[in-house]
Amino acid sequence: MERALRTTEVRRTLNEPYLLIEGGTPIYGEVHLPGAKNSALPAIVAACLSEEEVTLHNVPLELNDVKQLIRLLTNSGAQVRTCGQSLICRGAEWTGGTLDAELAGKIRHSLLLLGAAAHWRSSLFLPLPGGCSIGNRKHDLHLAALQQIGFAIEESELGIHLRASEPRQEVTVKQSYPTFGGTLNVLFASVRSNAVVTLQNAARNPEVQDVIRLLMQMGARIEWLAPTVLRITGVERLHGAKHTVMSDRIIASTVISAVAATKGRATIHNATTKVLESEVAVWRQAGLTIEEGENRIRAEWTRQLHAVDVTTSAYPGFHTDIQPLHTVMMMNARGTCSLKETILDGRFAYCRELNKLGAHIEVRDGDFTCVNGAPGQMAIIHGVEQLTGHDLIATDIRGGAAVAVAALAARGVSRITNLYQLERGYGNFVELFRALGANIRKVTP
Repeated sequence: MERALRTTEVRRTLNEPYLLIEGGTPIYGEVHLPGAKNSALPAIVAACLSEEEVTLHNVPLELNDVKQLIRLLTNSGAQVRTCGQSLICRGAEWTGGTLDAELAGKIRHSLLLLGAAAHWRSSLFLPLPGGCSIGNRKHDLHLAALQQIGFAIEESELGIHLRASEPRQEVTVKQSYPTFGGTLNVLFASVRSNAVVTLQNAARNPEVQDVIRLLMQMGARIEWLAPTVLRITGVERLHGAKHTVMSDRIIASTVISAVAATKGRATIHNATTKVLESEVAVWRQAGLTIEEGENRIRAEWTRQLHAVDVTTSAYPGFHTDIQPLHTVMMMNARGTCSLKETILDGRFAYCRELNKLGAHIEVRDGDFTCVNGAPGQMAIIHGVEQLTGHDLIATDIRGGAAVAVAALAARGVSRITNLYQLERGYGNFVELFRALGANIRKVTP
């Protein structure tokens, strides 16, 4: 039976919803993964590239980012309607135009509407997109790729203007970095055309592969010429299809992180280690037991972990979105380790929150430059014996998840505010961890 949360121990300072967590006990149980946010969002855009209906199953409809993207698409003329946990999408009435600045400014994936507008040969004005405040998240690679294909794009301090234009008949696009969104924008802009586009240094994240599978079901002609080289041969039209969005590997990582932090055990269904090979190799090296079953992962803490260094890099390297969860796993590990962030320069804001719990994390300037061109940073994590509950802030989606997982491990009560950020990527965080026996609930004053 769940123990009552001691709400009087938490000082309420803000009139906003918050998570109330009484931690310090191991999590145990079984959970099923939802659809992946980072696959569902581009899949929804891809589904709006056909004049016929495309049905998407396993869509995490409760996510704030999904809701915002659907509004942006419908405002642009696409038809998107829900049917249970599925979406039915159709882009025949696409108009483009000017996107709502407030909506576009809330989510990074609004950039993908540039590829959709290019696909429909329509003009689009995109106010500068938003998302998590985790560093200088450039979009220059997106624009450069679309310009190489032949689309006219202008950028001002107000936003990005893509003009209706036709792509070149044959072109090779060279990306300096395998950008996730840039690769998707090239795909969206190229699949329906008379062009043949070769994309060098394409991202090959599992979520990109999932969207490619959807596009090919819709009739697109896409092939890998090499591990990072894509060739897109344009077709006259895309047709209807049905597709099931892949499971969320970052939520799987969140549960695994909680197992390690709380010294527990969990079985994660609809999951595979094949999309987490770099991360699982590190965690096994640290001493965590992780076993692969039929469409499931079993993780168990059996002994104290020891510190393992990590450097983030493009897939199949260690995922930048998962590094905050690795930090949480290392807080109680034996020894000291470093976490070098090479993708985004502003990812370590969550470390200030973890230190409030009693963690010992130093954020230092590195001797390297991140992919976004900014000076790099690294976190030095010294293992500690015990964490204690505290009032905390969800700094961004993944940093917020790390803070919440750390609170599950800390003795006493923690309150976590700024839940909007966490709920952009976790629509059922409370339910997920209550199913594993955690003493957690959402409080709405």
